[in-house]
Formats: sequence, structure tokens, C-alpha cells
Amino acid sequence: MNRLKLYITLIFSFFTLFSTAQEPNFVIIFTDDQGYGDVGCYGNKTIRTPNIDRMAAEGMLFTDFYVAASVCTPSRAALLTGCYPQRVGLPSVLFPNDMLQGQKNGMAYGLNPDEITLAELLKAKDYRTACIGKWHLGDLPDFMPLNHGFDEYFGLPYSNDMLPGITPYEFKPLPLIEGRQVIEYNPDQDLLVKRYTDRAVSFIEKNRDHPFFLYLAHNMPHRPCHVSDSLAKIRFSDSQLAAIRGEDKISRDFLYPAAIEELDWSVGIVLKKLESLGLSENTLVIFTSDNGPATGSAGPLRGKKGSMYEGGLRVPCIMQWKGKIQSGSICNQVTSSIDLYPTFARLANIDLTNHNIIDGTDISPLILNNKDTLQRTFFYIDQDKGVKALRLGKWKYFPGNSPRLYNLDEDISESKNRNTDFPAITKSLNEIISAFKIDLEQNKRNPGYAEIPKANITK
Repeated sequence: MNRLKLYITLIFSFFTLFSTAQEPNFVIIFTDDQGYGDVGCYGNKTIRTPNIDRMAAEGMLFTDFYVAASVCTPSRAALLTGCYPQRVGLPSVLFPNDMLQGQKNGMAYGLNPDEITLAELLKAKDYRTACIGKWHLGDLPDFMPLNHGFDEYFGLPYSNDMLPGITPYEFKPLPLIEGRQVIEYNPDQDLLVKRYTDRAVSFIEKNRDHPFFLYLAHNMPHRPCHVSDSLAKIRFSDSQLAAIRGEDKISRDFLYPAAIEELDWSVGIVLKKLESLGLSENTLVIFTSDNGPATGSAGPLRGKKGSMYEGGLRVPCIMQWKGKIQSGSICNQVTSSIDLYPTFARLANIDLTNHNIIDGTDISPLILNNKDTLQRTFFYIDQDKGVKALRLGKWKYFPGNSPRLYNLDEDISESKNRNTDFPAITKSLNEIISAFKIDLEQNKRNPGYAEIPKANITK
């Protein structure tokens, strides 16, 4: 009997090890304020992005991929929860906890510790997890990455422009954090992309024999733009670079193309590390941006960061998974950052049946089988102003006193209002928006609240 139990244990152990080995790794590379038209494979002719372009050639390029908000905090909340940001109580940009704008009834707020983030979801499946780069979901300890399922954190807790001397806010020194500790104040931002990339490849190397989730959230190319000398000097002379790197935030916009090229360099380093370790065929790598451009190009799209037009929320997205995603494939379906949550769950064999309400859709059949059968509704939500528009198929509709209906298949720049031509369609879309608003109001959740240390409270 003991021998039989030993055999059963050995067989079970074998299948457990085999199953664990098959669980995919996930890497999300999330840039900040990078536009739809800032990448070669999306039509840019002047910025060199060979590594991102190679990702598209070897993977899938998404033409209609949306983030759930056109600004930083809510977009990141949506990515990590699979929900529209209003559902998790983070519809607008957070300021540092010592700022008046970051307080509510004397309390700071951020991502609720009760939310099950993508990192926590995977960590429960024994994944190793790391957040490297920009967080921006609350900077008090309760809200930081190590309290949201990440084993490691290295980066800035909010935007790189929340610096001393930026009027009228009077920001305190910008902290660079490792784990839970501030290790530097006002770090040299010219080196951030390289430092983040070094940490990313170190994490991959360290966890090469274990399932992992890497969330690499660059601060660039958010204004003020920064780039290392090695990339900047490809485009500028020493004297030009010295002038551009003056204190004028606007002058740094000239660095934007070089900043994109350094991000492309970083993508190449991460991909090369995965290849050298033999992990490419077991790793889904996703490159995308948190919202539309403040400085760069939205390509053919109307609007930029902060806008409810396409340029605010439709962003570049490329997915690569060698041997799983068909090389050179193009997805024209409406997809979103909120879809990554249920998609990762499906690929990691995690059951979401009794999970909190999420808004995302599992798109694994789309990316693995290239089946263009997804028909979904996407809502454009404008911070505290609520639902401003929706997209269903080719139609995008703005309700209200001056309703607008655009056929995005024919009019990607949203220039021809077809509202009066299709009254039945607008009636149907209005009903969908009304039903969603009711659902959102009845099923929204609160952000997390934490007491601000008295020494930090703004007078």
C-alpha cells in the first residue's frame, strides 16, 4: 500500500511539474503618453523603432486597441483590475498624498487594497511578480505595489513631472523607491529607461525557471522628456543637447523622438534576454501605451491625451508569443487593456467565476487563433464626467444635447457626423449607454482610503 501511495505521489508530482512548466510568463511594457502614430509599424516615417516593428512582424499588431482612460491614473487602474476605472473608484489623476488634490475628507486615496490586481491574481497561482517604473495608483504604503501583489517594486510612485519648482503645486522632491524604501530623491531622469531596463532583465534572469509576471511601466515619453546621452547624441550635438536640456519643459519636447527610440531600445533588450534564456516560446509580451500623446503623434486619429476622441484612448498595441501568435497577423477588432486581466486568467488556468465584477473580455481565442469574431461594446469614460461615448462595431457615438455618430471604418478622423442619418442606430446606442450607467452605479466599488501622516498634510 505504501508503495502504491508512493507511485501515486510521484505521478501527481510529475504532472504538477509539467503543468507548472507550461504556464506562460507575461510581460507588459507600458509606456507613458506614447501616441498611435509614434511607431514605425503604425506609419511613423521619422522615428526609428526596429525592435517594436520586429515584434509586429513576429506577432500581432492591433489597429483598434483602447485603454480605458485618456490620462494616467485611471488607465493604470483599469489595466491592473480589468475594470473601467469608475468601477474601482479611480476615475481621475491622483496627486502625491501631501497635495490638497490628493486628499478627500482629510484622507488620501488610492487603489483599494481589497481589489484583486492582475499581480495578485497570478501570485495566487505561484507566479513571481514585479512592477518596475511608474505606479501612480496612490503613494501611501497601503496603495503601493507590494500591497497589491507585486513581489518587487522599483520606480517612481507618480508622474515624472511632479517635481519641486513646478508651480502652483509646490511638489516635494520626487522619490525613487525600491520595495518600500526611498533610495533617491530627484533621480537623474535621463537614466530612468536604462535603469528600469536593467532591473527588468535582472528579474527575468532571476526567475527564468519559474512563472513570472513583469509589469514594466516606463515614465517616458511623458513630459518633461528625458533620454540618455547615448541615444540623444545620435540626433543632437553636445551644444544642442545642452540647450534642450535646460529648465524649460517645452524645450525638452525636442527630445521626444529620441525618447521613443530609447524605449524601442529597451524593448529590444527585454526581447533579447527572453530569447537568450529560451523563454520566448513560453512568454506573452505586450507593448502598449497608457493613453494618447501629449507631445507626439496620434497619426490619423483626432485628439490627443485627455480627449474622448480616438487619439486620446486608441493606442499602439503589439503582442508577441513565438509559436503561439501568428507572425505578421493584424487584429482589427475592438480590444482593450481591460481585456488583459481575463485573458491572462484564461491562459494561466485561473477561474474567475466567483470573482469581483470585471469589464474586460477574454481575447485569448483572438490572439491565439486569429479569429476575428469578437463583437464588443467599449465605453469612453471621461474622468469624473462619466460616460461620454461608446463604440460598437464600426460606430462611435457621443450622446447628449449635440449627439454625434461616426462610422470609424470610413471616417477614422471623426470628421463626419452621421447622427441624423441613422436614428435607429443612435436610439439603440443610447439604450446601451443608459443600461451601462445603471450597472456602473449599482456595482461600483470604493477606492482605498488611508490617513495622511500629519507632517505631510497641506496647510
